[in-house]
Amino acid sequence: MVEQKIIKVLKIIYQKLKNQKIKWVLVGSTSLALQGVKIKPKDIDILTNKEGALKINELFKEYEVKPVKFGRLKIGGRELFESYLGKFKIKGVKVEIMGNLKEKLGRKWIYLHKRLKSPKIVKIEGMKIPVSPLEEQLKSYSRLGRKKDAFRVKQIKKALRIYH
Repeated sequence: MVEQKIIKVLKIIYQKLKNQKIKWVLVGSTSLALQGVKIKPKDIDILTNKEGALKINELFKEYEVKPVKFGRLKIGGRELFESYLGKFKIKGVKVEIMGNLKEKLGRKWIYLHKRLKSPKIVKIEGMKIPVSPLEEQLKSYSRLGRKKDAFRVKQIKKALRIYH
């Protein structure tokens, strides 16, 4: 279930982005919860391309915590992601923007742009929110193999059994 404070922030994001020519999708816990996964989101993660990340940074300047810039994320000493990443705080909710996000799989970088091409649309409180399909997120969380993602993998699998 998605708390009302997350919904309120989604409304702000939706209003600012709905008339822009920016390809974007929700990923992460909020996306999962909106698609029926039993998980309680604490933040909002938005996937876009480089241009979208830079444009969103302009549109959300008043909420900026860390401006969008290119970087790689290491966890446990190994590089897992690279993207144009920006961090924002809207009404107390953390929002991350990731442009041109890639995951590292072995020695290869996997570009996640496919999620922007044909997102699933979730309708909630008059909004049409583009989300990354559960199957795609399941692949990512499974590939990462992090302990913290094991619960998400389990919950996504449960949701997929229910909805398919």
